[in-house]
Amino acid sequence: MKGPRYPAEYGDRFIDCEADLEAEILAVLELAEAAGWGRPEAIAAITSLADNIALGDAAMADGWERLQKALKHNRGEN
Repeated sequence: MKGPRYPAEYGDRFIDCEADLEAEILAVLELAEAAGWGRPEAIAAITSLADNIALGDAAMADGWERLQKALKHNRGEN
């Protein structure tokens, strides 16, 4: 993968990320098809996994934030 063109945010960053990931995702689809999975079900599985990863990341971030607040509260901080 090439990675982002610039370290900071820029207009086409999301598009560049998609382009970088596309070849990898297509390779995973080919592996899935070679193993006997249908392309539509492999795409659905990849989509579901991406959603689950995003939900898990959000839950972890929320849990971490709650833990930090609880620790501050226990120390008498605001």
